[in-house]
Amino acid sequence: MHRRPVVLRPALRQTQKNMTNMVISAIIQVMRTVNISDLKAQLSAHIQFVKDGEEVLVCDRNQPVARIVPCRLEGHSEQEGRLVARGVITPPIKKRPASVAWPEPPGNVSDEVMEQIWREERENR
Repeated sequence: MHRRPVVLRPALRQTQKNMTNMVISAIIQVMRTVNISDLKAQLSAHIQFVKDGEEVLVCDRNQPVARIVPCRLEGHSEQEGRLVARGVITPPIKKRPASVAWPEPPGNVSDEVMEQIWREERENR
């Protein structure tokens, strides 16, 4: 039995392309979108949307370039929140399961030696 390759007729190919564009449009429309110029003009309003839990897709001439997402810090300490706000650390996307143990650090530096190193480091600031 000989099988012929499937060749899409131009009309069918265009229909498939239109459907793909409709799906992409539907996905993008679910998320709030804004062009850079509008974002600059109404930054506070868009930040409020993000605070309320929405994501904002930022576009440059209608081309997506960035996404602003809520920063979820539930379950993190106040110190971790400050470090995230300063950009020092990035919160994990998902929590480490409690059943997974942290790896042991290599080396065998005693606590006393580490305390001395930290003290010297603080004194040199």
